[in-house]
Amino acid sequence: MAYHPESGGYLPTEADDLTAANPEGQYDDQFNGMPPPTEGTFPSLQALMHACQDHARAHGYACVTSSNNYKRGIAYVRCDRGGEYVNHWKLTPETRVRKNRTRRLVGCNWKARAKRTSTGEWNLTMMNAKHNGHDRSESATQHPSLRQLPPDAIEEAREMFHVGRSPKEVLEQLQSRWNPDITAQDVYNLKAKIARIMSKQVAEGHTPQTPQPAAIDREISPPTDPRLLEHDHALRESLGIQKQKCQCTCCEH
Repeated sequence: MAYHPESGGYLPTEADDLTAANPEGQYDDQFNGMPPPTEGTFPSLQALMHACQDHARAHGYACVTSSNNYKRGIAYVRCDRGGEYVNHWKLTPETRVRKNRTRRLVGCNWKARAKRTSTGEWNLTMMNAKHNGHDRSESATQHPSLRQLPPDAIEEAREMFHVGRSPKEVLEQLQSRWNPDITAQDVYNLKAKIARIMSKQVAEGHTPQTPQPAAIDREISPPTDPRLLEHDHALRESLGIQKQKCQCTCCEH
């Protein structure tokens, strides 16, 4: 699947036939069926990320950005299964209540670097081209970054909930028009966030009103799918929403 801004949704690509060509799911290449995207030069960072994410989607993994320094013109692209969970509560297998949990983060070292040139273009260079700790995903629904919705889709879902449409109907509409990888849990989460905003209005003594896109946008984390970031930024600018500064002391965001 590849995202097409003109149609506002995802359309099949030739790479989607890879699974059908290899139904047994066995890969004997050095990348275990998850080859890296082609290195090259792109007109913008958005175009670079679109290419990386489209390639990753077609080969059973997903990309996210990390440790970016836009002032220096450097951005890093990593596998969304990279990194490790921090055990803040010092839990052990014996003290953990929810046992046998599967973890999405497995410390995958796949990583690439995007560097801005003097002409404003961006070069993609692989730093570690092989994945480790996981196999090729069977479905894009296993990756949150591939299940993101643009603001227009969120507004459409809000209006459907407002007129009493069921989560099943909303799910079918979002899957057919916007992103086929959206899950039922994503729709229930969205509905809960809208209800939470309305409950907050009642608690503050205001007459409950249907949340506007701006309020929902603040409640929902910005999309990590790079192809949706430009839609998110455009919506924020049109609504006059300023990006909140990070309050941590470990970085200079």
